Amino acid sequence: MTIFDAISRVDHEKPNVCDQVVKIRWLSQLDWQIRELMGLFQGEEGAAFSGYGPDTPLSTSLLAPQGNEAMYQRWLEAQIDLANGEYDRYNASILLFQTEFDRFARERFRTGLSRGSGKPFLY
Repeated sequence: MTIFDAISRVDHEKPNVCDQVVKIRWLSQLDWQIRELMGLFQGEEGAAFSGYGPDTPLSTSLLAPQGNEAMYQRWLEAQIDLANGEYDRYNASILLFQTEFDRFARERFRTGLSRGSGKPFLY
């Protein structure tokens, strides 16, 4: 999924007046968290992630692999609700996001090998 895809998807599903640059910053915040999680596993250390800014091409791929589109959408929805001061909606949206993020993290832990030991994480 690209930055453009994530923003287009949320704008279609949840019309809003939030600026595109702000949404790019929000996506960057999420991908920092994802980068930190992925850095725990062998073969996923990758290049340094420097975040996204106003000059980042919208065609830039987000860090989570295909199949995690809902996580990005839910994250943006939650941030929009928070920015609008719609706290009840925010609480519902962030719970939906957290469910998607937890699913993503469980999958990484289930299939990944820890960087230090080369052994699977046990949880």
